[in-house]
Amino acid sequence: MSIRKKAQVAIEFVMVGSLAMIVILVFAGVLYSLSYDYSEQKRINRFKDLGYSLQNELILASEVEPGYERVVYIPNKIEGADFSITQSSTDIVITYKEAQLLFRIPEVSGSLQKGINTISKTDANTVVIS
Repeated sequence: MSIRKKAQVAIEFVMVGSLAMIVILVFAGVLYSLSYDYSEQKRINRFKDLGYSLQNELILASEVEPGYERVVYIPNKIEGADFSITQSSTDIVITYKEAQLLFRIPEVSGSLQKGINTISKTDANTVVIS
């Protein structure tokens, strides 16, 4: 085999190897992107679960007899992700990154905070959060 043939084989080998590396890197990048999107969607679903749970708890409190009381815990982080929770008298908003999740609630007094919250119904029309 001549030197030219050996050089050509070596160059072809390097080119095929480089092409294979590029394909592997692109494939790894796509897999990482899909994995990240999946984990973000899973995290947002956890925030939705929290919102629906709080919404259901407040609806229940508004529909039962006076004297109802329940302690609810809102974690500081969900799956290691920080979030904020704000509330008006008729809705709860959970904010995570750019996502804002809105949950309608009956009219209440007080506001939800991270940590321990007590939901109680003091009279026929008043639900209090403390």
